[in-house]
Amino acid sequence: MFHNIGQKIFRIHFYAFVALTYVPIILLIIFSFNDSHRVGFPLTGFTLEWWKMFFSDASAMGAVQNSFLIASITAVVAIAIGIPAAFALVRHFFRGKNLITSLVVLRLCLPSVVIGVALLLFIRVVLDVELSKFTIILGHLLLAIPYTILILMARLIGFDRSLEEAACDLGANEFTAFRKITLPIIMPGIFTALIVGFIISLEDVVVAHFLSGFETTIPVLVFSLMRRAYGVPLVTAMSAFMVAIVMAGLIVSVILARRAART
Repeated sequence: MFHNIGQKIFRIHFYAFVALTYVPIILLIIFSFNDSHRVGFPLTGFTLEWWKMFFSDASAMGAVQNSFLIASITAVVAIAIGIPAAFALVRHFFRGKNLITSLVVLRLCLPSVVIGVALLLFIRVVLDVELSKFTIILGHLLLAIPYTILILMARLIGFDRSLEEAACDLGANEFTAFRKITLPIIMPGIFTALIVGFIISLEDVVVAHFLSGFETTIPVLVFSLMRRAYGVPLVTAMSAFMVAIVMAGLIVSVILARRAART
């Protein structure tokens, strides 16, 4: 009896979670085609005006290009730094290892606004560097690298090292064992970390707001447009476009990850 009650409660929580997560996104997509300057019900008709406005807006398209460029570079660089860092923290013992691991976790506890202000002061006052896409990438790397390291560490902790030892016993050197044994097994973790780093960079508004300068990203542009009444319909189209692009990217990434895991 109690088991059945627990299952029902779990199902209710699950359906509530799904509804709270995806219903607002579905409504956002619907409102992007609504023929009204006001976002809400009742719907007044179907229109592509807000999508045309979005694709014809030079600042909006520039923000899209900047966001995807910055997010792609951030994800790739975070992976390049995260893989050797994760291997060092999981497979090697050295002085300060626990301190470094604690600092990685501690970064997750710091508010983004603190990181944004600190980086702004350091870059402008100490280094005297102009704000640009490069400074945004630096800020996003600080956001993404801890997640990348922790995801890859979790993948490596459960790794059976006897597979590498068997490959070396059969004549493979360390690089060959890594390329043919280790890398394919941890590839799902690499794809996961890559996606997480990309999403963290793509959705950040706080750090990008402090470090953007004359450049702008989608979240920063959305934040500025939401304070203007005429900008809300444009925001719905822009957000719906981002949802479509991100979903397509996730589907492609999952397919690639499954293929990599099979090989």
